[in-house]
Amino acid sequence: MLDPNNPQDISSFEKTRNIVKEIIDFGVNQKEIYKIIELLSLELEDRDKMLEINKIVSNDSESLEEVKKEKLIF
Repeated sequence: MLDPNNPQDISSFEKTRNIVKEIIDFGVNQKEIYKIIELLSLELEDRDKMLEINKIVSNDSESLEEVKKEKLIF
């Protein structure tokens, strides 16, 4: 992970902020942001982190509402 207190990581922080700004300036909506996160996670070398991120992203608010409704029915 990047450490904001590490001077060597400062340029990486700036680079990542610029990438996020470009994505937001492109005019993406929430569903597209979820998909971008999912696709980027597939590029991670750490498979466990990739699976964790995909599990979280796949549990968007619509899916969570459906799960809550199912629990109420039973």
